[in-house]
Amino acid sequence: MKRKQTRTDLSTATGVVLKTLESGEPFTLNKLSNETALNFRTVKKVLDLLEKYQAILLEKKIDISNLDNLTIVQMRERSGLLSLPEKVRHLIIKASYYPTVSREEEILTYLLAHDATDVTSRIKMDKDKILVKLVKAGHVGEKNSKFYLTNMGKIVANGALMLYPELKNR
Repeated sequence: MKRKQTRTDLSTATGVVLKTLESGEPFTLNKLSNETALNFRTVKKVLDLLEKYQAILLEKKIDISNLDNLTIVQMRERSGLLSLPEKVRHLIIKASYYPTVSREEEILTYLLAHDATDVTSRIKMDKDKILVKLVKAGHVGEKNSKFYLTNMGKIVANGALMLYPELKNR
């Protein structure tokens, strides 16, 4: 008995393809089709569309505003930090606001690097006033004098790694 194929709309297919490509892993069209469970032709259409409009959307942005029963759509030039590539934005933010790594960020990224991300994987650390401050802030959990990142701590640690990728090697 033949299984009936269901069609995936272009918007959904685009989202699935982009989500799959976020890993940075290289894919052939066949592998991407298999990985996304989308038809080969659908994957090809999505990639053609993305490639065609990628350059335009680097320089411009689409604003969509909803006012009562009216939707206004406008394409504008990108301006400010958003007009710059992500890595350049991070460097500017780092240089302007966070030129040096804080002790808090060092502790959080240390816990992340040592996979102390829940109560079962907690690790022993020397307790100091900054670690106590992180526990009180809810970024670090403590049990039996061992420490681990809370969900909020993981978010902050990953953000610190975006600004300070060199912390991965500490």
